[in-house]
Amino acid sequence: MSGHHKRIEAVFSGQTPDRVPICEQAFASSAASELLGREVHTGGTELHYQETLSWLRGEQAHAEFVEQVYQDVLELHRFLDLDILFLPWRFGARPTRQLDEYRFLYGDPEGNSWSVYQYDPHSHTFGLAEAACMYRSFEEAEPVLRAGAEADPGQPVLSEFAARALREVGDEFPVAGGCCIAVPMKVGFMEAVALDPGLVAAYLDVQVERGIRTLEVEHAAGIRLINGGGDFAFNAGPAYSPAFFYEVMAPRWKRLFDRSRELDLWYVMRSDGNLWSVADGLFGPGQAHAYYECDTDAGMRFAELRRAYPELVLMGNVSCGLLATGAPGQVRDAMQECLRGAYPRVIAASANAILAGTPPENVLAMYETAKAWTP
Repeated sequence: MSGHHKRIEAVFSGQTPDRVPICEQAFASSAASELLGREVHTGGTELHYQETLSWLRGEQAHAEFVEQVYQDVLELHRFLDLDILFLPWRFGARPTRQLDEYRFLYGDPEGNSWSVYQYDPHSHTFGLAEAACMYRSFEEAEPVLRAGAEADPGQPVLSEFAARALREVGDEFPVAGGCCIAVPMKVGFMEAVALDPGLVAAYLDVQVERGIRTLEVEHAAGIRLINGGGDFAFNAGPAYSPAFFYEVMAPRWKRLFDRSRELDLWYVMRSDGNLWSVADGLFGPGQAHAYYECDTDAGMRFAELRRAYPELVLMGNVSCGLLATGAPGQVRDAMQECLRGAYPRVIAASANAILAGTPPENVLAMYETAKAWTP
């Protein structure tokens, strides 16, 4: 068993690892390029833009781009000595055409499911600019919810990236899987939570059934760590009421937690925002094994979480904003505060991702502080 595997195993089994494990679930391509000294393609929504451009150059160019992404991600993990291999979130759609320098059309413009995405070269972000439907009301969201509630969960398959990583570097790295459920955080879907919670519950039931099947596929493939959860909160708290959470969301997440335990998987709950009002429904006994995206800027601090949940593995808590704009000394102080609060059941990382514009010296300060830390 490699050192990476041993560290993650130790943390989840309540033992003391040889050093604090480190990881990063997403790493902006431009930030990784600065760190490695050449252009690389590793993640963030700028990766979606880069992949879109590769599609426009043809099938062969796209295939070459995908291969480069795989190699770049491995190089980054080895350069930083990261302990979990997180494969990047890629944009699955192929563009219909390029509209101008930074805008791209997806889907049939004559149909009812087209969208336009736009790249911002200043922020290195790629996001939805306009679409046939923006789900600004319950009336717009309802057909999607009904279709989802009536859908066949299907039989999930392991992604080509994950299958290849397990085959080629699975002995070196624990390869993270994924299994999430969520109500889309758009106005129309939030209105549905208030107006027809039963419909939302039925929509989620299909997600849960597919999620259970996904867990089973990932377990059979040799994956142990499940990067799960689903965003549902802001800095002020959850997007929906505690009553909806405990009546609808919590029992469905519990089914995923329970199936993970039956399969001897580690389920990692993830969401930005302030979760304190519903934390007992996620992190108490028999709930999620770990909590990632612990949003320090929203009040989710490791020391308080450790006092409340002694067995919970805590992952990531260094503010992404501090990493992007602070000084290395401030980053080191923040990392040490996290470790003092959470050790030994802790995996060091940013609170969400390494964003575009994050200085390499801050990235190195965070990880080097974690690797050198002793209680």
